[in-house]
Amino acid sequence: MQTQVKGPVAPKDPTVQRPKIYFLLDDLIATSFGGDGDPKELRFLENRVAGNLKLICPELPDDIAGRLQKSADFCEIVHSIGVIMEPVSENDKDQPMSVILQHYGHTDRYNSGTRMKMDVLCDGAERVFPLSEFTFTGDDDILGTLILTSDSTDRQAKGTIIFYLNDGYTVPEPVLDPPIDWESENYHKILERSLMSMGNTTRLRRAIEKASEGEDVTIAFIGGSITQGAGAKPIESKCYAYRIFEYFRDTYAEDPEKVHYVKAGIGGTSSELGVLRYEKDVLRNGTVNPDILIIEFAVNDAGDETNGICFESLASKAFRRQNGPAVILLFSVFMNDWNLQDRLSPIGFHYDYPMVSVLDGVTPQFPADAEGHVMSKRQYFYDCYHPTNDGHRVMADCVNYLIEQSLAHVSDEVSYPEESCLGREYEKTVTVYPDTLAGEYGIEVDFGDFTENDTDLQMAEKDTDHHGSYTFDGSWSRACKSLAPFTVKMKCSSFFFIFKDTGDPAFGPCDIVVDGEVKYEYNPLAIGWTHSKAMLAVPYGEPSEHTVSVVPKSPDKKYSIVAFAYTKE
Repeated sequence: MQTQVKGPVAPKDPTVQRPKIYFLLDDLIATSFGGDGDPKELRFLENRVAGNLKLICPELPDDIAGRLQKSADFCEIVHSIGVIMEPVSENDKDQPMSVILQHYGHTDRYNSGTRMKMDVLCDGAERVFPLSEFTFTGDDDILGTLILTSDSTDRQAKGTIIFYLNDGYTVPEPVLDPPIDWESENYHKILERSLMSMGNTTRLRRAIEKASEGEDVTIAFIGGSITQGAGAKPIESKCYAYRIFEYFRDTYAEDPEKVHYVKAGIGGTSSELGVLRYEKDVLRNGTVNPDILIIEFAVNDAGDETNGICFESLASKAFRRQNGPAVILLFSVFMNDWNLQDRLSPIGFHYDYPMVSVLDGVTPQFPADAEGHVMSKRQYFYDCYHPTNDGHRVMADCVNYLIEQSLAHVSDEVSYPEESCLGREYEKTVTVYPDTLAGEYGIEVDFGDFTENDTDLQMAEKDTDHHGSYTFDGSWSRACKSLAPFTVKMKCSSFFFIFKDTGDPAFGPCDIVVDGEVKYEYNPLAIGWTHSKAMLAVPYGEPSEHTVSVVPKSPDKKYSIVAFAYTKE
């Protein structure tokens, strides 16, 4: 008996597919609590679109990749947008998600541009949205933000977003990568190359010994957005910091409950802010004494005004803690094969710190035709700057390899160099917050018009926090009632402000005036997102009396000072 096959008598010819560019390709999406209460994942696109596109397809022509950042060119080149959300678990299956491409506007950067909202289900099916279905405002400037929203704080999906092109545009198809062989000899060579210096391992081995004897051991991390966990999904358990903590706990601890974890990464910040917040964020105001501290600022420290002195001040301050923690310097990498290890590694060699360079480990093997190729940049990088889950695993494996090797590396007792490398002038800097000002002596503060408390500050996922919390507790913010400046008078050898950056057009610039002279204008809108920024008002010198003021330039523009800091010696 012949089986009857049911189907259409005359199947419709397939639609000829337009040339396409992958904007996301099987990216892990994870929505979590947003500041406004809506579960979401944000991806900032300003100055990143071309890099993200070429991450997936390096052969993409520069003239197309570069133009897609601009809204006008985007609308000219792109015909439609395909969206695929594949569920990660059964709980995510067939659940709704929204994809929003937000254009920044010319008139009001965050409000006057078009929001291209595309509603889909997590079912693995592609839905295509022609650009003709969107109403554009005419004020669009650039693609600014990708916003992925859901109705759950733990929704996960593998997301693909495709730009289908208008007639007249052709692009190459991306070549998909084979799976990473984590057990291969070539992967082990990545770990070997990453070990820049064993340094003095006495303190590191001491921490391992404490853990093996059932004593309390604390592993702490301070750095920028990579240490915060950016690109990892879920951020609290797949970031490189937690993976290192987890490995140390499971490998060396007699009592896993006695291994403690402190993660103090804040996105977009350099060691200049790191040295100012070390006591608050790592030492937790004297309640925490790390046994191991890993410092990661190699891709953020272009923003350090002191060109490495703040980095050395932080590393030296940590080293000289009474309990003698092991300091490890970790040099991460951007997609353009760049970091600042040439500036910062001499500090590590000077103090004989163990050092790990992810740049040295991964960049030689990135090209597909490179000897020892293991993974591509698309597999390692989540975007131009941050690692994927696989990238975070590589970072953790590199540090864990160092820890393993330290067991067979016997060093003399640690000695502290009398001379600095670049300088450690800011090691004894004290940071003053609104809630600690009352305990300070010898400081005269006139708040002027800065009498409000702006609590809409930068957020970060600390320790094992999934949702994020505010990195600072408050601020001195302008009430916009007068032009009266915020003024501090004191004797000091250096002075810093920590300002709030923002994209809110209600904010505007102020002059920083030192002893009657305008040192610089600071514009909180220059960065374009809610962010914390340390700025040096008085560079280190002989202690003397200083009057430092933040002087408003406009009567109706807000401005927020998160904290100030000073060095007396």
